[in-house]
Amino acid sequence: MGIDPQQGVEPLTQIEYIGSAYHGYYVPQHFLTGESVCYCIGAGEDISFDTELKVRYDARVYIFDPMPEGILHFQQLRALAHTDQRLTIHEKNPFTYRITPDQLADIQFVEIGVWDHKGVLKFYEPPREGYPSHSVYLFKESGKYIEAPVDRLSNLMNQLGHTAIDLVKIEIEGAEYTVIDTILEDKLDVKLILVEFDEVHNAKDKRFHYRIRKTCNKLKKAGYVLIHSTESMKRSFLRRDVFDALKAQESET
Repeated sequence: MGIDPQQGVEPLTQIEYIGSAYHGYYVPQHFLTGESVCYCIGAGEDISFDTELKVRYDARVYIFDPMPEGILHFQQLRALAHTDQRLTIHEKNPFTYRITPDQLADIQFVEIGVWDHKGVLKFYEPPREGYPSHSVYLFKESGKYIEAPVDRLSNLMNQLGHTAIDLVKIEIEGAEYTVIDTILEDKLDVKLILVEFDEVHNAKDKRFHYRIRKTCNKLKKAGYVLIHSTESMKRSFLRRDVFDALKAQESET
């Protein structure tokens, strides 16, 4: 049985799209500020959403990705930021980065993957040529991999000195199930969880609908509200107390 992307959505009226057409997300308006802590897990060759968090809100942005494609893309953006050139990504529906050198310098890029324990894991190379993302969960049939460090999100928060996170974006090629489990198991103070369920595009087996539904149900049971979902299962989950507060603000305007 498939999943109706819009089933269970409790929409907010005041919501806005941030980032490129391919790697952007919907977030509530009047939610993020310059004091907001945002963790963006998974970079690849598109950090449009991550950088726009800094450009639009001056948020405190942390990007986590140990893979060479993500590291090189960030380095390329940093190099071009000091010139008159602007980096544009995607031929169809192009996005041009508008972040300044000073803003980019405020973003911390952490070359560590997020998983359920501290260690070193194999990240498998995708079988499709030109696909810019490795995975600890998918693509094992390729037999090619890179080893890289990983750690649990709660450990990374402790290392960075954070007791709460306003926004977590998760784009990690099937590893999202495990990371979301750790957020709920550790009862982390996370207000907004944005997640791409990658198996919609790269199914490991025929039970991927079950895995997606199971994780979404866990989030709802833990007190998160599904406020937006795309047809390709990029979903925004907002903690109920924050949802209620924003809903109340909407009714006053």
